[in-house]
Amino acid sequence: MPDPTAARGGRIRALLPAPGAPRALALSTLVGQTGSGLFLPVSALFFTRSVGLAPAKVGLGLAVSGLIGLAAAVPIGRIADRFGARGTYAVTLLGQAVATAAFSLVHSLWAFALVSTVAALAQRGGNAARGAVIGNVGQGEERVRLRAMLKSVTNTGLSVGTALAALALAADSRTAYLTVIFVNAAAYVGAALPLLRVPPAEPAEPTGGGPSKPPRRAVLRDRPYTLVTILCGITSIHYDVLSLALPLWIAGHSSAPQWSISAVIMANTVLVVLLQVPFSRGTGEVPAAAAAVRRSGWVLWAGWAVIACTAFAGSAPLAFALLVVGMVLHTAGELWQSAGSYGLSYELAPAGSHGEYQGFFSLGRGTTAALAPLVVTTVCLADGPDWRPVSGWFLLGLVVAAASAAVPAAARRAERAAATRSDAPDPTLVPLPVRESA
Repeated sequence: MPDPTAARGGRIRALLPAPGAPRALALSTLVGQTGSGLFLPVSALFFTRSVGLAPAKVGLGLAVSGLIGLAAAVPIGRIADRFGARGTYAVTLLGQAVATAAFSLVHSLWAFALVSTVAALAQRGGNAARGAVIGNVGQGEERVRLRAMLKSVTNTGLSVGTALAALALAADSRTAYLTVIFVNAAAYVGAALPLLRVPPAEPAEPTGGGPSKPPRRAVLRDRPYTLVTILCGITSIHYDVLSLALPLWIAGHSSAPQWSISAVIMANTVLVVLLQVPFSRGTGEVPAAAAAVRRSGWVLWAGWAVIACTAFAGSAPLAFALLVVGMVLHTAGELWQSAGSYGLSYELAPAGSHGEYQGFFSLGRGTTAALAPLVVTTVCLADGPDWRPVSGWFLLGLVVAAASAAVPAAARRAERAAATRSDAPDPTLVPLPVRESA
């Protein structure tokens, strides 16, 4: 008779990262994201109440620094390929630590913009280098599973940090906010330490043109990969729907109670932590990954359609029930979109250029994040009769579904282009002359 305790232990171990580099990356992610979760809820209050900046100036500074930060993704990704991903990622984490600590010295808009820009550059560049580290740790299904597991760890860390931030919010003092800032800076340093257990990968050579050594700036000429990046970036707007559109929709357009905002977002977090790895199974190959993204678009559209219908719910219980159904569908779409995007971003990139390609792929999500506040507030939260914002939810869902439906064809084209590159002869090799026989 099988031992139920041993069976439970096996299931628990299956949820944990493998020993070695995967577990070290998970620990690094948990520590760093806990610090981020601690800082994010109090940052706006610190900059407005303690530093004394107007909310509009804070928003402007963050928007400008965020757009500038996008420019760091590809160059730092290329540096990671050239000099080693692990060391580059560690340096960017230390850069985030210094920039975060420097927020304690900010007393003007210009200083805030400068420090925010440095922090954004380190964050965006760090994401590219981290992607290269993950790309060097595993292959195919194993790599996608690790990325999915790290997303679950990310949500766990953010949740823990956000819960701890309640103490600083309750105190609402400069001392409490400065404590959060320094703890967050220390968390970035702590996140760099586990990287010592990640084996360094062989950096790419500075020259060469073979299939394992793509030319510099190869990603900028890889149009099929660019198209996949754009489409996956469009479908990633679900993150902004969750963080911005949904809370404002619940508060201003539905009869659901205010606590529904926290309830549905927490439900999303828990489901992502538990289900991201299972939803990622099979997406280590391009066709399955593309199919997952295609599926996600229609599921997201269905979820947003249900959420939009809360505007017509006549009672709070009915509105809340619709929100729960809509959030479950939204989360399923998010899980498939994330898993499929992970698989495509890695499997369509040439070996030796994961840093550069991951940095470029992050531009799709980064651009969407920069434009999403304007899009969702204009489309999903439009002024006027209820049918206007409701139709906006349907329109946004159809755009995302159409973009996701185009992913399989784009992925097939990118896969063919990648195969062509790998079959191409090395242009640096000059054929020797053949001596004709007499």
